[in-house]
Amino acid sequence: MKNLTLRQLRIFVSAARLSSFARAAVEMHLTAPAISMQMRDLEEDLGISLFAKQGRGISLTSAGEYFLVYARRVLASLREAEDMMGKLKGMKTGILLIGLVSTAKYVLPHLLAGFRQEHPGIQINIQVRNREQLVELLRNGEIDIAIMGKPPRDLDVRAEPFADHPHAFIAAPNHPLVGKGSLRIDQLDSEEILIREPGSGTRAVMEHFFETHRFRPLSTMEMSTNETVKQAVMAQLGVSLVSLFTVRLELEHSALALLPIDDTPIMRSWHLVTRGSRPTSFAAEAFRYFILEQGSILLASLVPKHGIYSDKLARKVKTLPQRRESGEEKPTRARKKNQ
Repeated sequence: MKNLTLRQLRIFVSAARLSSFARAAVEMHLTAPAISMQMRDLEEDLGISLFAKQGRGISLTSAGEYFLVYARRVLASLREAEDMMGKLKGMKTGILLIGLVSTAKYVLPHLLAGFRQEHPGIQINIQVRNREQLVELLRNGEIDIAIMGKPPRDLDVRAEPFADHPHAFIAAPNHPLVGKGSLRIDQLDSEEILIREPGSGTRAVMEHFFETHRFRPLSTMEMSTNETVKQAVMAQLGVSLVSLFTVRLELEHSALALLPIDDTPIMRSWHLVTRGSRPTSFAAEAFRYFILEQGSILLASLVPKHGIYSDKLARKVKTLPQRRESGEEKPTRARKKNQ
């Protein structure tokens, strides 16, 4: 492995995760031929095949699976070393790797706008995945922080709620049930229920609600993105349960309507999740403090409070109290005092 490079390791990990040289090329800002050449050179250096063709994509060989474990360890160790050197030098810069469930992409820009004003020197990289994929990124040390609804239970993490996250049922504005007042869940018996893919946090919320109310939809249609669900509902293909953050603009412009099903809106929490067993960089700690102190205030203004849920949301959406763990020092203020 005398010719092995860090660039090859990063490309290998990206290609392995995406099961595609073409998608890895997009992520790494390279061409597909360049990715193929780097991986061919890596395999020649190791003297063993790491990838096998699988339809239009690729899969890892047994050797590739083993090598992936070590590649991730090497890259994670280098990132930890870089973070520690930055702390020792008192740097206010660094790279922050944020992972988020697809629903959170509707709220993260509003959080980042304020954060970047306080920390302009921090470079931010964002990866959007479904919940299961996000947990894997945390497990493998490929992100510093995850923003999600339900934290993983089978992983050593620090999960901190920072804002309320309401979910409700939506339909096309001209749907027969719109404007009928309070509805029972069994009134959706004859409706096509649009659901997210397995591994989605929104799907988990929906399934738990159905199980709690002993409701089993007669017909469902599975979709992989929030945008597809919204467009399908607007096209009158069915109804769905969504995060209210994802439909704020559509509700304001009457492109979608809420169905006031009993026991909705369903209130969950946004969580800030970090690995409990790994040291965090200055960038990650600065972002964590910012979100815990200001996240709920920033997001409260984004929840649609008009229409049928005005009173309920006014009562339920609360600003979570500021958090400061004893013995911890807020990076921003601490460093300002020393200047």
